[in-house]
Amino acid sequence: MIIERYLILEIAHYGLLGLVLFSFAFLGGKLFRFVEMLLERGIPLYYAGKLLLLMMPSFLVYVIPMATLLGVLLALTRMSSDREILALKTSGVGITKLLKPALILSLFAAISTGALTLYGVPWSIRAFKGSLFEAARSAVQPRIRERVFCTFVPHVVLYAQKVREDGRIEGIMLFDERDQTRKILILAKSGWLSVDRESGRLSLFLNEGELHQQEEGSYSIMRFNRYVFNVFREELLKEAERKARVRLLEKEMSIRELREKIRQRQKEGKDIRPQLVELHLKFALPFSPLILGLLGVGLGSHRTRSGRSFGLVLSLFVIIFYYVLYLIGKALSTSGLLPPWAGAWFPNLSLLVLGIYLLKKSAAESPVMILEVLEHGLEFVKRRK
Repeated sequence: MIIERYLILEIAHYGLLGLVLFSFAFLGGKLFRFVEMLLERGIPLYYAGKLLLLMMPSFLVYVIPMATLLGVLLALTRMSSDREILALKTSGVGITKLLKPALILSLFAAISTGALTLYGVPWSIRAFKGSLFEAARSAVQPRIRERVFCTFVPHVVLYAQKVREDGRIEGIMLFDERDQTRKILILAKSGWLSVDRESGRLSLFLNEGELHQQEEGSYSIMRFNRYVFNVFREELLKEAERKARVRLLEKEMSIRELREKIRQRQKEGKDIRPQLVELHLKFALPFSPLILGLLGVGLGSHRTRSGRSFGLVLSLFVIIFYYVLYLIGKALSTSGLLPPWAGAWFPNLSLLVLGIYLLKKSAAESPVMILEVLEHGLEFVKRRK
């Protein structure tokens, strides 16, 4: 029991370290985009931070399995280089004693990944879209400045001669080129912006003006006392995406929504293989921490002289290998060469077989050629430095 508690603490320590490191790795590129949003594109700090937090569940489903693998490998390779594993085996502690703590933590990681995959990610993506709209809406009004042409949605340019403190706008000129076959120029004496939160519609109410329209060689003028210019939620989302330079995730559907889409595509006679693969992946991904934890024990329990540096190298190799298997499985199943379930489970099943093989080799104290080659390569690089 003492040994198991010690192993759990060791693995958890390195696993949390991996969680932080991999999270920063995933966030690194996006942080620069969010800084750009704040400085150049008019998104308020509150919304930028909120969007960043709402994006986290979508990559935590990948970070948690990776951190689990790193935690197991760093803990065991450190113990192996310090001869602790050799001492445990000499005193009669079998490979199952090493496997149990790793699987306990891997099970916890699998449950967390499953909850995020099935519930957390669909919720966060819906909330992300809602916040993206709010960010776009909040960025519209401040950008309406006196005597400045501003684009608050694609192909719509607004000019205001004066912006009053109460939000009313005077001397309005609006160019609308959303429809390439019809160009519109609106001139108005005054107006104001309003937002319908339920429908997500942004409305510009205009008073006393003219609407000039050019369409297919014809030109018309309409005078009005009051006119409402509407911008809909989808257009605001596109503008917010442009400003945030953040692509909305494709894998945003819940299981129920995905099944409904599969049924709809079946009725329309369309190919449903990509959607079936995605559906099976939602169930396969939560099992990856368990598979990677088992594989980590198989790799980390072999004798090593390089310690944690070797564990880090092994982690990176396994992560790349898992990703390659993921791409192969998805490509084969999407093209019809494998059933959708087989393509989705291909990485897990492949690494499960490899993990069992490595556990047997470790229990028999039999060396693994690829591990020997990797360790010698790492030692060669260290000597070169």
